[in-house]
Amino acid sequence: MLGVLGGCSLLLSVLFLFLLYLIYTVVNMAYVRSLYNGIPSPPLDNFWYGHQVTMVAAKKDNTFLDVFGAWTKEYGSSIMVFASFRNILFTVDPNMFKVVTSDLNSFSKLDDLPNRSLFGQRIAGWNSVLTGGGHNWAIKRKVMSKFFAKANTSETFELCKPLIQNYVRSNLAGKVGKGQVIELHNEFSTIFSAYPAAVGLSGFDDPDTIGRNVSKILEMIPKQLGGKFSLTKLLFAVGKDKSETVDMVIEMRKRLKALTREKMQEIHSSDSAANHSDLLGLLIQANESCDFERDLLDEYVVDDILTIYLVMDNMVKQLASLFIFLESEQEVYRKMAREIRDFTLTDSSSLSQLRYTEQVLLESLRMAPALLRGTRLLKTPDETPSRIGPYNLASGTQIHFSQYLIHHNEQTWRDPKKFDPERWSNGFQPEPYTYMPFLAGPRGCLGKHFAMMTMKLTLVSILQKFELIPKLNKEKRPTIDQGMAVMRIRNNVDYELIPLPHPA
Repeated sequence: MLGVLGGCSLLLSVLFLFLLYLIYTVVNMAYVRSLYNGIPSPPLDNFWYGHQVTMVAAKKDNTFLDVFGAWTKEYGSSIMVFASFRNILFTVDPNMFKVVTSDLNSFSKLDDLPNRSLFGQRIAGWNSVLTGGGHNWAIKRKVMSKFFAKANTSETFELCKPLIQNYVRSNLAGKVGKGQVIELHNEFSTIFSAYPAAVGLSGFDDPDTIGRNVSKILEMIPKQLGGKFSLTKLLFAVGKDKSETVDMVIEMRKRLKALTREKMQEIHSSDSAANHSDLLGLLIQANESCDFERDLLDEYVVDDILTIYLVMDNMVKQLASLFIFLESEQEVYRKMAREIRDFTLTDSSSLSQLRYTEQVLLESLRMAPALLRGTRLLKTPDETPSRIGPYNLASGTQIHFSQYLIHHNEQTWRDPKKFDPERWSNGFQPEPYTYMPFLAGPRGCLGKHFAMMTMKLTLVSILQKFELIPKLNKEKRPTIDQGMAVMRIRNNVDYELIPLPHPA
């Protein structure tokens, strides 16, 4: 009898504690939401999930950004969105963009985003030039800026040009003809995986293998996450694909570490400044300039190398998405192709003659930027609310912004849904913080000049030798995945490449 009473007492205690927790949660959620009463917000799906039901459904239907675009159009350029226990200020206000991307003291990148780690293996790394922050990150960025500076483009161009042209001539030419269809995303993956080899990361792997591996890494993340983000699910999900990807990443890191150690030994045994001049040498110099643990320097260099390969995929997606638009814009394609075929490529400065091609690329970057949206975390030292623009925001508020939506804002852009390279003619310059394909502020893309150069060089190398005929599947058309922060393309971008009779 006493045992039964004891069991009932324990059960009642548990229920009482659960009731207290429930009351605390309800009161806390209500209090937190009351902090943002002055900011417009769409109607909640329900008290517990906030707007998450709508957001999950929109991701499934691939209308995620469309939903946020409709919300900002109806309720205001900055709105509060609640997803369970997350408090998100979503904004397409250029003035807020400026604050969020410029103030590194108040805003930081989130530590729990899914692209930060993969199955427990460091991919982009916590201290890489892309994902890091603070003093060491600033040092690394300053060292690496020498390589990616606009003034250095001519040097990197001379390294890249022969490698890419040789690839197109010897490898791509053997894959085309007789009605064979090429999936452009896969082909661009190989081409852009060759660029790092041209600038100092040679001796690691062939571009075909690297391209496949990078694609596998990037595609595995959303597959493991499913419809709802969970870091635990990401780290502990099981399956053959996960196991194969983990093994592949481990092998990549092992081989890159050996390459790094060999280069470090070469640098330390010589006084020649030339040993630091290539990309791998600068990565080593950048990490040695930081106050990292000496025995982990090779790990941090490998983090940076993998970061570069993963970021190169942004250009892959950018050009692949361009050819989605060009299927229905054949006059744009023909005009760009004529310009490229009438053009003689000499040095990097000659690329500036491709004015219309640059307009096409700028418009592609507007329509489908590689970074569709970004996130920052507001963190104040004393955890008190902070005045951000016209709003008082609690410390811990997530700020989400979308380059994609600001690029499609009807108040900023004339006929924003139309792919129109002519809008960039006559030296047109958009208003500040209304066009941010490479982001902006101190964390703006370090390699934007390199990106534009390599995309132009790739287009020239291909279009001077081949005619591209769209063969997109009408039932499974390629489209941009709106649910991801970094652009991903659903379905194949199929084209037939026909050799030109007298290639340039």
